[in-house]
Amino acid sequence: MGKGLALLALSLLVPSVGAEEGVLTLAEALRLAEDGPAVKAAEAGREAAGFRVAEARSFRLPQVELEAQARSLARDPGFLVPRGSFGNPVTLALVTGERDVQSGKIGASYLLWDWGRTGSAVAAAEKAEHAAEAQVKATRRAVLRATVQAFAQAQRAQEELAAAEEAVATAQETLRVVSAAVQQELLPDSDRLAAEFFLARRQAEVAAARGQLTAALAVLAELTGVPARGVMRASVPEPPAVGEDAAEKREELQAAKAQGEAAAALAQAFRREPLPVVMLALGAENVRDHFLLHQTNSYGVVGVRANLFDGGRARALARQQEALARSSSFQQELLRRQVQREVTAAQAMVEAVRQQLAAAQKAEQAAQEELRLETKRHEQGLATTRDLLAAQEHLAQAKAAVAAAQAGLLQAVGELAAAAGEDLVRFFGGRP
Repeated sequence: MGKGLALLALSLLVPSVGAEEGVLTLAEALRLAEDGPAVKAAEAGREAAGFRVAEARSFRLPQVELEAQARSLARDPGFLVPRGSFGNPVTLALVTGERDVQSGKIGASYLLWDWGRTGSAVAAAEKAEHAAEAQVKATRRAVLRATVQAFAQAQRAQEELAAAEEAVATAQETLRVVSAAVQQELLPDSDRLAAEFFLARRQAEVAAARGQLTAALAVLAELTGVPARGVMRASVPEPPAVGEDAAEKREELQAAKAQGEAAAALAQAFRREPLPVVMLALGAENVRDHFLLHQTNSYGVVGVRANLFDGGRARALARQQEALARSSSFQQELLRRQVQREVTAAQAMVEAVRQQLAAAQKAEQAAQEELRLETKRHEQGLATTRDLLAAQEHLAQAKAAVAAAQAGLLQAVGELAAAAGEDLVRFFGGRP
C-alpha cells in the first residue's frame, strides 16, 4: 500500500515539476494560448463595439453647447442712416470709434421624435457588439484548435526522436559486436559496412526528428508565449458525442447571425433618415455691448427638421445594408454545411487513426519479438547480420508508426471536439 501511495504522489508531482523544467502539458498549453495576443486583439475589437453602442445611444440624450466670444473693433461704423431718413441724399455712417463686445451663449437641444431611427441605430450597434463577442470566442477556438495541432505535432516529433535515439543506441551496440566479430574473422567485413550504414540512417533520423521537434515547439511557443523544451504525452479523452445542433454551437454562425441582424437594423435606420425629426431647443445668451438695448436674452424652440433631398444617399445606404443582411443568411447556410463537413471528416479521421494505432501497436509487438528472436539466432550464428539489422529496422519503423498514430489520434479527437463546438480547454482537462 505504501508503494501505491508513493506512486500516486509521484504522478501528482510530475506535471508541476515538468512545467518548471519547461515541459508543457496540453492543459497548460491551452490555458496559456487562450489569453494570447490574437484573442486580446479580438477582445479590443469587442470593446470598441461596446463604445459604438454608447455612441448610438448618445443621440437620445440632451446635447448641450457653450459658446463664448470677444471682439474688439478699432473703427466701428456704429450704425447707418438710410438715405432720405433725414433728408440726406446718401446713406450716412455714424462712426463711433472703438467698440468692445463680449458675448456668451449656452444652449441645449433634445430629440423628441425621429420615427425610431435612433432606436434602429442602437439595435444595430448592439447586434454588432454581439457579433464582436462571438468573434472573440471564434478567435479563441481557432487559437486553441491550432494549439492542439501544434502540441500533437510536438508530441509526435518528441516520441519519434526518442525512438530514433533508442535505435541509434541499438545500432551502435550492433556495430560494436559486428566489428569485434569481423576482427576475429568470424564475420565478413561487408557485415560491418552494413552495420555502419544502418547506424548512419538512424543518426539521420535523429537529426530530422530533432529538427521537427524544434519547429513544432516554436509554433507552440508562438501560440502560448512560453518557450518549452518538450511536451508531456497527453491522454486522449473519448470523442465527444455530436448532436444535430453542432453548427448552432459554433461562434462563427452566431457572429454571422448577429451581423445580419445588425445590417437589417441599419437598413431600417437609413430608410427613416429622410423623415422629419422633431427637436426641442432651449438656450440663454448674454451680450456685453453698450450699443445694444437688450443685453440678456433666452429662447425656447420646438422645431421640425427635414432633409428634403440628399441625392439618394440614404436609399443607397439602406439597400447596401439589406444586401449585407441577405449575404449573411447565405453565409449562415454555408457555415452550417462547412461544420457538417468538418464533423464528418473528423469522425472518419478518428475512426481511421484508431485502427491505425491498433495496427501499429500490434506491429510493434511483432517487431519486438522478431528482434528478440533474431538477436538470439545471431548470437548462435544462425542468422546473418543483415537479418538482425532488418529486425532492428522493423522495430524502428513500428515505433515511429505508433508515435505518429498516437499523435494523430490526439489531433483527430481535438478536431472533432472543435468542430462540434466543445470548450477545448475543459474538454482536455484544463478547467472543470
